[in-house]
Amino acid sequence: MKKLIVAAIIAIAGWMTAQAQSVPAPEKYNQLLEQTVLLEQPKAEFLMNATMETLAKDPKAYRQMMELAERRFSDAADPIHNEGLYLVVLKHATENYILSNTEKEKQRLLLEGAKKNMIGTVAADFDYITPGDKTAHRLKELQADHILVYFNNPDCESCETVKQRLAESELINKLVNEKKLIVLAIYPYNDNKLWKKAKYPKMMINGWNQSQTIEFGELYDLPTLPCFYLLDKGYKVLIKNEGSLNKVEATLKKLNAAN
Repeated sequence: MKKLIVAAIIAIAGWMTAQAQSVPAPEKYNQLLEQTVLLEQPKAEFLMNATMETLAKDPKAYRQMMELAERRFSDAADPIHNEGLYLVVLKHATENYILSNTEKEKQRLLLEGAKKNMIGTVAADFDYITPGDKTAHRLKELQADHILVYFNNPDCESCETVKQRLAESELINKLVNEKKLIVLAIYPYNDNKLWKKAKYPKMMINGWNQSQTIEFGELYDLPTLPCFYLLDKGYKVLIKNEGSLNKVEATLKKLNAAN
């Protein structure tokens, strides 16, 4: 393993040196991130950690990479959004000496948020009401092969666009009609009037987390809306904080092809 680590660090250092003459540092790091996400996840995580280790020798370069990785890996709308790689960066930043104590505290708080409902873990349960309800329902009362939780805000233009795309998706509607999939749209904030005015397609459950446990109880870390969580029938997280419906559909297609 040590030989692999040394080889990876040498390769990264060599790549950066070769690029240094013609490419500014931020763009150079951006290219590296975009290449890293193309690898299988374990290899990508290994390479990302080796990258941070290499850059630790230059605090300025380390901070540049950390900020760029944070912005691109944590943003659900970014094409290279990747929670696993984001965790690698945050762990390295909190466990090493490069940053000041104040900077480390910020990264520690971000790490705590990123660890919530990690892929492979059972999602935190929450309550919700639907229009006209007097009693609340719970996420873990839903029964289907897969549950697609769509966190959204009716006052968000992108959310409305994605909501319409969900309603028009042949695959999503097919799986819902076959009772293999439940789509649960959740408004996590506190504007009751805004939620009641919003219209949702019949193929999804329109829910509001009236108790506000998602936001104020910090059950879920939601950096941006809209975003998706895909759960299996045991409520295990398969996709987390995903902004791309295309990626969700590709995953569902693959999962159902295997059944």
